[in-house]
Amino acid sequence: MFTTEQIVISIAWLCGGFISGVSGIGGAMFAVPIAATFIPMHEVIALSCILNVAMDTGICVMQCRFCRLRAIIPMLAGTIPGSIAGLYILKFMPGNVLQGGVGLLLLFYVWWQHASRKTKPHGESAPVGAAAGFAAGVLGTAISFDGPPVGAYGLYAGWPSRVFLGTISVFFVIRGALTCVLQGSAGFYTPTIINYALYGIPATFLGTLLAYPVTKHIPQAVFRRVLKFVIAVAGAICLVRAFLPSTLA
Repeated sequence: MFTTEQIVISIAWLCGGFISGVSGIGGAMFAVPIAATFIPMHEVIALSCILNVAMDTGICVMQCRFCRLRAIIPMLAGTIPGSIAGLYILKFMPGNVLQGGVGLLLLFYVWWQHASRKTKPHGESAPVGAAAGFAAGVLGTAISFDGPPVGAYGLYAGWPSRVFLGTISVFFVIRGALTCVLQGSAGFYTPTIINYALYGIPATFLGTLLAYPVTKHIPQAVFRRVLKFVIAVAGAICLVRAFLPSTLA
């Protein structure tokens, strides 16, 4: 017999895997709040790190041939100091203030993308990529929300959908694996969390697999709209969590 928690985790990350498989980000943003209504948040955070790696690995297997490795190097160079900065920010800045600021920045970015008349992409930029990696490191460490900065960089660079999916999936597999190693060495992964992961991992793989035929045929303009929508929702969630930290943090 399956427990309620196992069923909820499987369904939540099945849907999350599909969302990330289509847009590249947003899967954990969908799955974590659902799982947190049934299991403690500290367990959800540790579990999500394992399942995020599984989710990104599934995307990577299907899309890695489109990855632009040269774009990942500055992103990884930025995410290491960003992660360190995130630890210090946690000490000196209230989490709700940080989340509120991030939410406003993400919503402003989506508005700027929508309002701007420039149709040509800016192209890849090592400084901008490093800044996106740095922001992902800060937010990933401070509030477990590292996808939107990299998604914003993908919009800035104008990557086609499959290049976007291949590039950021490789980036997140590397970043997520390092996080899992650190958390595992710190003893975060209890037998309960491992048990949940055994149900969540197949669900995430199935979700990304179901998304694959969609990504093969989705037009670039539609993909950009989907990505903007996901980033906007991420910004809105950050604002909600900022004003209701006791219930959503």
